[in-house]
Amino acid sequence: MTLDLETLDRTPAEGARVVSLALLADVTDAAARLGDGADEEALHDFRVAMRRLRSTLRAWRPVLGDALRKKDERRLRKIARATNSARDSEVLLGWLGEVLGDMAESHRRAARWVASRVEQRRLRPDPVAQEKLGRLALRLSSRLSRGGGPHRPEGETFASALTARVRAQARLLREALARVSSPEDVLHAHRARIEGKRLRYLMEPLRGTPLVDSGAAVQVLKSLQDLLGELHDAHVAASAIASARLEAAAERARGHGELPDGPGLRPGLLALERLAQKRARKLFERLEEEVLAKKGVSVLDPVYAVAQALEERTAGAQADPPAPRRRFLLSELPDRTHWGTATEIEKGWLPGDGRRECYGRARSPKGETYFRTISGKGGRRARDTEEIASAVFEAFWPLTEGQRVHKRCYLAPGEPGWRFDEYLDRQLALAVAEPGNEAPLPAWLEPYLVREVTGERGYHDDLLARRAPRGARARPAREDETGAAPTAPAGEAAEVRPPEGESRSA
Repeated sequence: MTLDLETLDRTPAEGARVVSLALLADVTDAAARLGDGADEEALHDFRVAMRRLRSTLRAWRPVLGDALRKKDERRLRKIARATNSARDSEVLLGWLGEVLGDMAESHRRAARWVASRVEQRRLRPDPVAQEKLGRLALRLSSRLSRGGGPHRPEGETFASALTARVRAQARLLREALARVSSPEDVLHAHRARIEGKRLRYLMEPLRGTPLVDSGAAVQVLKSLQDLLGELHDAHVAASAIASARLEAAAERARGHGELPDGPGLRPGLLALERLAQKRARKLFERLEEEVLAKKGVSVLDPVYAVAQALEERTAGAQADPPAPRRRFLLSELPDRTHWGTATEIEKGWLPGDGRRECYGRARSPKGETYFRTISGKGGRRARDTEEIASAVFEAFWPLTEGQRVHKRCYLAPGEPGWRFDEYLDRQLALAVAEPGNEAPLPAWLEPYLVREVTGERGYHDDLLARRAPRGARARPAREDETGAAPTAPAGEAAEVRPPEGESRSA
């Protein structure tokens, strides 16, 4: 999964639902593979998908509202825990197969005995549990798809909410790692492993996302998780062998084991237990050298880099809007000597009164480009303009029908900092001061001036697009690089007024 910038700009509830729905689909796909005995990775993939989903739902529970219910989490937890024994059995059987060749011949019989016991008790996928999961997934998916959710504070986005959760989870991981001090710290090491997983699952959706790519951080967290996972498996193996020794002693006491005067399985079981403990010590030494001695800096620095990138994006989205560009209503375009090179622009907005989402296409002598812009309500708090592929533009463009503008923009070659906008779908011409241009209106432009309309929102493209074009005329094809399209007759452009009810304040 890779989130796009659009999802980061959504509300926290919408972003959380997008991520949860994607992970829920991964779980159902993985569950369908559990019945295939030949699929050796099915159980592992199902458990990973379940962990991702449960961790995500837990992190975003406060914003998901009624879409997530406590009984949903209980049922998911029960289904996930039902696979713990099968997973531990697989790992233990794999380890026994690895160490068998390194053991003395007299000890191997004990390893084979443990393996047979594990195999006999190994749980298989429960078809009933899979069916329950399928029904639960359908209900949960239906509720997540409905939208809604708790009211969010003004300006809060999924990106800002994610930043807060990443930093909080990073703190929990750092504190958990600080408590691990020896190979025997089983519970503390397991807690660090859990906190590391939760942080990784929070950040995974950002892999490949422009500007906030979490790929490096996720890789470091995965390495930590693998190391702590191996340490956990060594602890599980040592515990399982210790339990096997008690079972073997009970078998001998009942007279079902070897003869009392023989060594029985005990020497081989002790050898296995020591191998598991040796493995745990070596893994802890690696953990101490690579992570603990550095106080987790090697793991957390890439995480904080992503959090900072998210914060910078959020700060840019919520910053005070820049001063509006000065706009002047013209009766017509100036004479051709002032036109300059033209760029033809088409822009269209998706329906909605809140966040405004615009898709556009620009044609110039250098070629054709496509872009997407997100802005706050009424055009305030412009957030991002990004270049997009033509296929993305073509997919969204039909949805903007009825809310479009079509214009040519000319940069005045003899007067840097000024631009002329000639609207091709309505009788309107504007002179626009480029950002940073505080110079007075050029004297040669005054004969074409009707009045300044800087503070009138009705002359901004997003609101012009909401008004049906009127008085537009077919324009001839351009004859040269600068374009020679006729403009509206003198005085007609002055009849354009802001839509009723719109503020004229800046």
